[in-house]
Amino acid sequence: MKAPRPTLREIVRPPAVSDFIDRGVVPESTAEAPPPEDGRLLLGIPEELSEALRLKMEERGLDLDNAVREMVLDFLMKDG
Repeated sequence: MKAPRPTLREIVRPPAVSDFIDRGVVPESTAEAPPPEDGRLLLGIPEELSEALRLKMEERGLDLDNAVREMVLDFLMKDG
C-alpha cells in the first residue's frame, strides 16, 4: 500500500521544528561541547531548526538578540 503524501507543513516544518516552536522542546544534542566559561548558554540544535530561525529572523528583520527576546517572551506568555 502506498504511503500518504506528506503535507507541505510536514515538509517545511518537521516534528522537531514544531516541537521547538510550539512547546519549547529542544532536541537532544549529538555533539559534545565543553561548557562555556563566560556564562553563555549553548544549545546544540539540528540544522533544520537553525535554518528555520535564520529564515524567520531575515523575514522579520530581526537580529539574534531581538529574535531570542521575542521567543522567550512568547514562551513565557503562552497559556498552559
